[in-house]
Amino acid sequence: MSAIGEQVGLALDRIVLATDFSPVAERAAGYAQALAKRFSSSLSLAHVVDPSAAARSADVVTGLPIDELRHKSAEDQERLLNDMTSAGVRTTAHTLESHNPAATLVGFARELRADLIVTGTNAHHGLSKAILGSCADGIIRHAGCPVLTIGPKVKPAPRGGFCFHAIVFATDFSSTSALEAAVALNFARDSVARVYLCHVLDRPGRDIADTIDLEFQFESALEKLIPHATYDWCSPECIVESGAVAPHILKLANKVEADLIVLGARHRAAWIAHLAEGTVGKILTHAECPVMTVSVSSGPSPH
Repeated sequence: MSAIGEQVGLALDRIVLATDFSPVAERAAGYAQALAKRFSSSLSLAHVVDPSAAARSADVVTGLPIDELRHKSAEDQERLLNDMTSAGVRTTAHTLESHNPAATLVGFARELRADLIVTGTNAHHGLSKAILGSCADGIIRHAGCPVLTIGPKVKPAPRGGFCFHAIVFATDFSSTSALEAAVALNFARDSVARVYLCHVLDRPGRDIADTIDLEFQFESALEKLIPHATYDWCSPECIVESGAVAPHILKLANKVEADLIVLGARHRAAWIAHLAEGTVGKILTHAECPVMTVSVSSGPSPH
């Protein structure tokens, strides 16, 4: 994504699909393909062979199955590469080896100056068991570009054309919330989608009157994230509610039939605390649409 004045221009020139060829990764591949076709992007398939995983699964008689993993990776990469090129997507395949797949994938995306990473996650049991410390978690927390994560309940990408119709942007008003909002609004503008800006008060006021006052204050803060030019092509809605964060975001997304949720992903202790509490994990686990995280370093890439 490139800078245009104070705005973030939507230019997905380079997309990385981080895949392990699992069923949810295959679903993520469908979204990567659809986005690459829509934005005429080049697509890089990236799979990491982890030698330590090979050692853990080795048979003491036959020895380390690392060569088998390499061979299987090459076969899967070729199959996926053929599928993408047959669909008219400019695609390259890359098999990497590392004991730290997440760091390797993030570094690979940085070297390519990728505009977006697409990945899948099997977050069936919540964050603490399935995401924290996993490859998807590492990518989300450390990527230098936005990450589109396809969870276990996300439906396959529609065939024959793809665009977003309704987008929910949820923010906790970190210092980079304006950038995060710009990313959400640019995706909405590309598809002329309906957009909903949301903040959830997980700590309500001392009483009902105080809570209502806080809701008005945060609603005003949401409105300030919207550039005046946005009203030329849509009428964004600002929504502030009180309660548990993840359930409210998911309920709103279901209510408006959102096909994209955009969240911030700060690289600091507070963000890790949010992960541990399960907020992001619950959203990834239960969301029926893709979830895009925009990290503090997901700013404009130098095109």
